[in-house]
Amino acid sequence: MSRPMLPYPRTHTGFSLVELLVVISIILVSTAILFPVLATARRTSQRLLCLNNLHQLQTAVTLYVDDHEEQFPATTNNFLWQGRLWRPLLDAYVPTRACYWCPVDSTSRLKYDATSYAYLQTFFHDPRDIVPTNLGGYRTCTAPCRPQSLADVAHPAEKILIYEWFTNHEVPLRTMWEQTGPHMAVFVDGHVALLRQEGLLLNALSDRDPNWTTGGVGGKDVE
Repeated sequence: MSRPMLPYPRTHTGFSLVELLVVISIILVSTAILFPVLATARRTSQRLLCLNNLHQLQTAVTLYVDDHEEQFPATTNNFLWQGRLWRPLLDAYVPTRACYWCPVDSTSRLKYDATSYAYLQTFFHDPRDIVPTNLGGYRTCTAPCRPQSLADVAHPAEKILIYEWFTNHEVPLRTMWEQTGPHMAVFVDGHVALLRQEGLLLNALSDRDPNWTTGGVGGKDVE
């Protein structure tokens, strides 16, 4: 007597709805975990690029000073501190013009001739001229420009040389003459830091804009 024929087993040809939903759930959970990590890594990378930019610019200023009898960059233009004016003085000393802007600073790249940083006016004005009576438009000193000497920097580790215009690393966007928010800064001695504006010392205008350091080139912006 012959055995009855058994049916062939069914082959599995795809995901069931439950399996598909499980896979989608895993992907969504993984994405929710990874996105903040990736965003943090991206912000850290951009901050490091900004730090490197300021290192490059401080090196460029140092080379300029070496070539100009220990005098800081200066012209006769009181608005030299604004990036689009001081940038040409350093072009010969920078490896690339990309170092003039922070990678997250879309505002300056569009409106301020692709420069994210201010070269502080205390380096081309006599300290005696950094006083409220010389306050002009756009918070610019109206006294005649005079290049300052490296020898007159009394506190190279506490005196900011170049400073970010905007709080590019935190929202909402604030300027360097407002009283709060983080800005990248490079000091005369070459170290770079992300500073809180509210942590700066009071300046000659009794606020915290580092463009008006009390004592000028011989003063301090931080303790």
